[in-house]
Amino acid sequence: MKSTLRKSLVPLVLVAILMAGLLGLAAIDNAMAAGSGAGNITAKAYTSGVTAGTFVKFTTAGVITPATAASDKIVGICRKTADANQLTSYAPVGAQTTVTAGEAIAVGDLLTCDPNSEAAVIDASQALPQRIAAVAVTAAAAGGTPDVVVVAGYTPGINATMTAVTGAISPSVNDSGTIYNVTATAVITLPSVAAGVTYTFICNGPDGTVQITLDPAAADKIRGVGAAGVANKDRVNTLATAKRGDHITITGGAATIWSIVRQSGTWAAEG
Repeated sequence: MKSTLRKSLVPLVLVAILMAGLLGLAAIDNAMAAGSGAGNITAKAYTSGVTAGTFVKFTTAGVITPATAASDKIVGICRKTADANQLTSYAPVGAQTTVTAGEAIAVGDLLTCDPNSEAAVIDASQALPQRIAAVAVTAAAAGGTPDVVVVAGYTPGINATMTAVTGAISPSVNDSGTIYNVTATAVITLPSVAAGVTYTFICNGPDGTVQITLDPAAADKIRGVGAAGVANKDRVNTLATAKRGDHITITGGAATIWSIVRQSGTWAAEG
């Protein structure tokens, strides 16, 4: 009798072990998708839910909801589809991720949000101020998932430009707000610091082939994100460690100081 009872319990025990294992795996998967990966920020979905690969914004309650307009204050790109009030995550400013293309996208395109929360190319003819939410580092057809660098929160308006860089350049203070798409090794000779002047430089060549050097004026310093700031010293995205999508944004602040607003990749503090 005892032997028969033990035999009848074996399948039940195996089922219990299997179920526990599956629940454990599900918990691990949910935790990873919800924000444990590099570049993830954990958040809760609003009542409408959110979809992976689409732009999101905050509500006043501090949860994320789909962004549906080019003027929305986009905070990033959703990483994991979630129903209302479920835990999810998004890729914030500075992260490299993928987005769902609402139309054909080319490398270097400035992207904003369409009514479906998908990526659309900035339309300079549109009267409404537009928020640049990402910069494409790979191309995709409509419905595809191009790699992008998230630059949400940067709102230069409809006059922002993307300028191709294939060699040494010397931007002026009148170029403030420009995003430079650097596809070949280049030395960027910066003007003397002027308050509020802002530039963004993006490495957009194959890994290990493009070196970006920011060369300040003799009296100026580049300070922030590990750089103490020394007069007339460069900030360099070195060739050996350069990756497609590495980027840096600097802005003029106090006299003689370029402040690093954000950066991604490996940059030498002083070169």
